[in-house]
Amino acid sequence: MKKRRFLLFLNGLLGFFVFALFSVFFAGYSFGIIIDRLVAYVDDTAITLSDLENETEKVRKTAPYMTQKEILHSMINRLLLLKEARKIRLQAQTDDELINAYLDIRIKSRIFIKEEDISEFYNKHREEFKGQDELLVRDQIEKYLIEKEFNDILKKHLEELWQQAEIKILITDK
Repeated sequence: MKKRRFLLFLNGLLGFFVFALFSVFFAGYSFGIIIDRLVAYVDDTAITLSDLENETEKVRKTAPYMTQKEILHSMINRLLLLKEARKIRLQAQTDDELINAYLDIRIKSRIFIKEEDISEFYNKHREEFKGQDELLVRDQIEKYLIEKEFNDILKKHLEELWQQAEIKILITDK
């Protein structure tokens, strides 16, 4: 009986020393699993590696030439536009609808193309219209000028939003 107790005591003591040695050698090491990695944040919103990989997979189906950095920047732009849309209390069923509503109010409503701008463009690019009358291509020119103006204003607006936000990118382009 004493021998059995002594063996149990030795077994417990050996277990304690193994645990103590393990604890000393591996102190500070975590054996947890990394679920995801932070690649960027915009104000208080995180963009994880899995978010970026999912977006990259979707985007490259239609635009295979886009770099991961360009895709990340477009994700940041999207977050900035959503934040601004919510700030002015816009509502929509989807994020895309919300962004479009915001762009309609904030950007498209500021665009006005004058008749003289259309005529000036036509006169500068007359050879591209292969002799077509200005009235026949007027709508096409107006659409082009509206799109160009929209892109110019949007680019400036996004630059302002980038300046105002706290944005940190934590990865380099692949």
